[in-house]
Amino acid sequence: MGSHRGSALEFVRSGRCWPAVQSSRFGGKIVHVRAWVAVIAAVLAGVQASACGAAAPVTCGMNGGRPHPEIGGQILYHCADWPQPNGGIYLLDVATGAVRALTSDLAWNLDGSWSPDGSRIAFQSTRDGRDDIYVMDLSSGDVRRLTDGRGFNEYPDWSPDGNWILFNSSRDGSAPGTTNYYRDLYLMRPDGSGVRRLTRHAGIEADAAWNPDGERLVLMSDRSGTWDIHTMRTDGSSPEQLTHHAGYGGWAGFPRWSPEGSRIVFGSAAAEGKPYRLYGLALGDSTPHLITPGAPGQGDVLPDWSPDGGWIVFTRIAGDTQLFAVRPDGSGLTQLTDGRGAKLLPRWRPV
Repeated sequence: MGSHRGSALEFVRSGRCWPAVQSSRFGGKIVHVRAWVAVIAAVLAGVQASACGAAAPVTCGMNGGRPHPEIGGQILYHCADWPQPNGGIYLLDVATGAVRALTSDLAWNLDGSWSPDGSRIAFQSTRDGRDDIYVMDLSSGDVRRLTDGRGFNEYPDWSPDGNWILFNSSRDGSAPGTTNYYRDLYLMRPDGSGVRRLTRHAGIEADAAWNPDGERLVLMSDRSGTWDIHTMRTDGSSPEQLTHHAGYGGWAGFPRWSPEGSRIVFGSAAAEGKPYRLYGLALGDSTPHLITPGAPGQGDVLPDWSPDGGWIVFTRIAGDTQLFAVRPDGSGLTQLTDGRGAKLLPRWRPV
């Protein structure tokens, strides 16, 4: 396994502005399927273009967002902005608009996930040279490395009881018949012990999340031959496909459970070149419902639910890349952040 990264994420070279292009190979960052490479490449291309043509200061939200006390809560997110190399993790106070940086090194720091009590975050970082998973205590700032540097270790998600961290990884190598990109799901204790492999798939099982009762997982997988949303039990058994490529078009990814566990929100696109949109799916239903209608030159991706289920936060790509919130029925669209920087993977802090 090499350490090659998709060049869509390597747009800082020798202090110059380089085109953000899609790589023909996939690396271990947030872009790990062809559709999501296109999403993030578009994000970074937009950030780079504005940075190279403007004298605005680096912000990533650090100049403050728009206060929304009617929404409230705190949101963790990743941001990358020229000329800052790579990207960091930030925390937005939605009520006041205040933002603070949680990481300050030059590594990629992303994929933040809250512990159930909101006191710690698990996240992915390259600070020790490879994609590994770390835990940060927010009160002390102490950081502990959990994974051992084998493969790419990404997208952690804390179990509701706080006893496990779910993540996807390439640590055990390629399965028979796989492409040159592969991921399986694993569990580990919050101290990095007790690693267990959940899936063995010749492709991608990734971006998984726990349901609120801790009994099932929702994930993005290509096991059906198309990018769809699936669920399974936490031991990897009883898989079920929830979306069907031919049923509503395109692909689907980055799913998240609602707090009461009856609904799932995810991003999808009808076809190549079509807008990225948010969809919701009630368990037991076969047809997803559209939440954000999308528009040419605009993409809505990477959603997460507020703790009370009243709002969905997401990234909107539309000239720049900001965080927005919307009601699950598509009403109340509200912009949460301003300023430069691609703001991605928002995650609402538990109450």
